[in-house]
Amino acid sequence: MAPLPLLAAMAALAPTFAAPESSFVLTVLRGDSLRVTDLTCEPAGGLHPRAEQACLALSDVDGEIGGLSTGQGFCTLEHDPVVVRASGTWRGETRSFEAVYPNPCVMRAETGPVFDL
Repeated sequence: MAPLPLLAAMAALAPTFAAPESSFVLTVLRGDSLRVTDLTCEPAGGLHPRAEQACLALSDVDGEIGGLSTGQGFCTLEHDPVVVRASGTWRGETRSFEAVYPNPCVMRAETGPVFDL
């Protein structure tokens, strides 16, 4: 039987895997099309196609998606609604967001790369 201190020392050497402190599940609903992906930050990853850019944008607003408005872009008045949702954590704090945009152009102008799936 191994002494308890030896087991504790072996456990300390084993790699530990912690869930990222900043991660989101993102959904984009446009008509009949639903896209879902995950985004992790610090380090950037997940299945998001532009994870690094999205994490950088979120870092600028402390993970508050509602504060992302880029104020850039010229969008038409086209009616093609897009519903976006995000739920997760930013640096250990729970975050959630939901919004409806009149079209994808406005969505990108307001949320940058975060929902650009």
